[in-house]
Amino acid sequence: MGVSLQDVIHQIAREQNVDSALSLISTAARELTRSRVSMIGVLDEENGVVAFPYGSGMQYEELRQCESDVSLASDHGIVAHVAISRRPFRSADVRKEPLYRKLFETTISELAAPVFDLFGRLRAIVNCESDAPDAYTIEDEETILVLASLASVVLERQETHRREQALIQIGITLNKVLEEDELIDRVMSIARDVLNYSACSLFLYDKRKEAFILRGSSSSVFKSQIGVMQYGPKEGVTGWVCSEGSPVLLNDPQSDPRWRGRYLEFPSEQIASYLAVPVAMRGKPIGAIRVIRRKSENKFVDTRFTPSDELVLEAISEEFSAGLANVRNLETIVRSERMIAWGELSAKSSHMIGNRVFALKGDVNELGHILDDKYTHEELKEIQQSLTNNLTRIEEILREFRDFVGATQLTKSEVNLAQVVKESATEYFPRHSESELVLDIAENIPTVLGDESKLRRAIGELVENALHHIGKGIVTVRAFYEPGASAKAGNARIEVIDTGPGVAPDQKQGIFQPFHSTRVKGLGLGLSIVQGIVDAHGGRIYEDGEKGKGAKFVILLPVRDRP
Repeated sequence: MGVSLQDVIHQIAREQNVDSALSLISTAARELTRSRVSMIGVLDEENGVVAFPYGSGMQYEELRQCESDVSLASDHGIVAHVAISRRPFRSADVRKEPLYRKLFETTISELAAPVFDLFGRLRAIVNCESDAPDAYTIEDEETILVLASLASVVLERQETHRREQALIQIGITLNKVLEEDELIDRVMSIARDVLNYSACSLFLYDKRKEAFILRGSSSSVFKSQIGVMQYGPKEGVTGWVCSEGSPVLLNDPQSDPRWRGRYLEFPSEQIASYLAVPVAMRGKPIGAIRVIRRKSENKFVDTRFTPSDELVLEAISEEFSAGLANVRNLETIVRSERMIAWGELSAKSSHMIGNRVFALKGDVNELGHILDDKYTHEELKEIQQSLTNNLTRIEEILREFRDFVGATQLTKSEVNLAQVVKESATEYFPRHSESELVLDIAENIPTVLGDESKLRRAIGELVENALHHIGKGIVTVRAFYEPGASAKAGNARIEVIDTGPGVAPDQKQGIFQPFHSTRVKGLGLGLSIVQGIVDAHGGRIYEDGEKGKGAKFVILLPVRDRP
């Protein structure tokens, strides 16, 4: 007793593996229609071809060894005809069909049916071939249509599972990001993987400009306009989505009355589909994520976004909004902590400056007495030196105060980290020193989005700190790329190692706190300033040396791409 259609339906309902399910369907198509060979061709939208990864029968195994993709650029072949006409095809004798494209020498009868998704877009084709003339009946055609519907369910289940996994990964990934620019880069990368867009741009509200500013884009042309390009409230469709907080899906965007065609990644006439969803925080719209698809060069390939795509992009936007709230809340906490430290700094620096001012007043009074009386050149020189020393000390306090306050205020650009580490280490290391500087800088470190001057200051501070503690010894500065678990998870790793006394385990955290210093000079803000700079770059710093064997400061900075 052969397989029945009911048996196939039950098997497909239980089979979770997509490849296995489609193979079951192709085998059932061959057996239920008494065919010599059966195949399921899946549409490759990007290339406009139908490939045949699933099939049944000995000749199918032979076909897999050669190039068998069917192009939809023309209507040659029955598979292409079904894809274009969107209707099943049944032929009693393919030798009389002008459309027939010969795949097998012995084929006489052929039966094919299209597979559509929930939105009526072609996804695949079920195809059966026989050596007998007039081999297929209307009942066979109905059977193939049922199997095509099963294939549609399987492919839709695959797509749903893929998107569910992607959304789970989004939540995991975005919750780990601590820097706003990196968060934007990640969300656009994830959206590309899920939605296969041609272009993506993200706009967020800027209170100072009272407009929605471009904060991220997949377009190389637009990247230079980040922070400059802007939409006013309700300006064009993008501005409308940003301010109204409602999604818009347009498969003929040029016909929409809100369409302005402004700030497009490619010409308006090339756009097949436009989709934008709002970014909201605390229920209020603050921007939008916009994705666009080009028209396909193949007129038979449908590249339009669907309502399902809209739901997916909305879910991505919600995850992005949650991640953005986390980043901004963290920035608020960091600012609050730094404000507390600033208060402590103000009190301490005020006290220190006050002491210096008191000493200055004493010097000035002493100078007055000397001028009233008989004085010597040496006495004036002593007063002048004291005045100079105290003024210099005040300048040092004010400069350190300013550096601490401005540590997290960045002006970002693409930074060649290998060059910056090498130059800043060399610059801060004295030319005539009893100590030795060893550089181990890899050349393949990817670029970092950061503030070059602040990064130079951070590395220089660590080098100076090492020199202070070693007396006569060796300072080693290393920099290299440290791969991560995923394509975007790598870091640039910078190490400053010295041969000094090292740091006790119970002091490793405290050394980054303000006013923690063993130096005579300064407020003890050096390592706190370094930590502020690293934190502002979305990185991490820690001390990883061993007491008695020297200190080892490690900086990890997120990079733009893998080498």
